Amino acid sequence: MGTAHGAAKDSQPVLEIARLQHAIGGSILFDGLSLSLRAGESIAVTGPSGSGKSTLLSCVLGLIKPRAGSVRVTGQDITALRRSQLISLRAQSVGMVFQFGELLPELSPLDNVVLAALLARRKRRDTRKRAQKLLDDLGVPNAVTSQELSGGERQRTAVARALINEPALLLADEPTGALDTETRDRTADLLFGLPREYSCGLLVVTHDPGIAARADRTLRLAAGTLEPVTSRAVT
Repeated sequence: MGTAHGAAKDSQPVLEIARLQHAIGGSILFDGLSLSLRAGESIAVTGPSGSGKSTLLSCVLGLIKPRAGSVRVTGQDITALRRSQLISLRAQSVGMVFQFGELLPELSPLDNVVLAALLARRKRRDTRKRAQKLLDDLGVPNAVTSQELSGGERQRTAVARALINEPALLLADEPTGALDTETRDRTADLLFGLPREYSCGLLVVTHDPGIAARADRTLRLAAGTLEPVTSRAVT
């Protein structure tokens, strides 16, 4: 992992979070939280249930506006963007992989991936060809509907969908949580190889120490801040 992290030092940050503050009810989730992620680098965020891992991703996506602080994606502070600007930035610069894939089951894997490009208003005539190549590269078989795929194949389709718009930033929320051990390991190897292959930044939130250990850096979210994990005994 050292080579990828070393190369990332010379690249521009694709995600910069500074002095983030947020609370839900009377519970403080973020208290001056900061993070910087560069192209070619992967970061895993761990922490106990309820610590705010998924909320952090929602802040990065602009779905939740924090009480204070800034969230910059490719240099733009999303907390200051109008809704239309945020939707455009999210579609063009951010890819998201959910725990259960979140595919449209009635559509084929190819159509699921192409749809993401259409929603981002991509006008490239070779979109279907690019989508098919991503699916081929990720080992997703042809299928009439996504329901025919295995769990691992659905997650690889979700990865292809996240990559179709060539995002600078990839986010993944417990991306292997619903998979068996063998499929989990193959999917994790695939995910953490993406930053170097596609020159993007990868931010993964996970409760799984085996998954977190694959990242260039592991941070633990607790008491409202992120702290580096020096031991591989991640919780």
